[in-house]
Amino acid sequence: MNLKQNLVALAFISLAAVSCKTTQSSAGCKFEGVVKDMSGLDGCGLLIELKDGTRLQPVEFAHPGFTLKAGQAVKLNYTELKDRMSTCMGGKMARIDCITAIK
Repeated sequence: MNLKQNLVALAFISLAAVSCKTTQSSAGCKFEGVVKDMSGLDGCGLLIELKDGTRLQPVEFAHPGFTLKAGQAVKLNYTELKDRMSTCMGGKMARIDCITAIK
């Protein structure tokens, strides 16, 4: 390969790497809720209470890196994990598929 072909290949690889970001925009997240500190209940910690009163116990994040904080308003999508068990009886066990803080 000559220098020109190497530069074209390098540019293509760089563009491919940049376009593969795994960050989520809030546009795809449809549920709103508030993070609640439920550590007073056995086996519980931070749960997310949705506007309809449903409580979620987040046990997986599809895109790690988001930190939950008590009192934080969030917008999210989730998948209920019915094949999991927990000592916390405060909410449904869930994988968080999309999450962002509401400002």
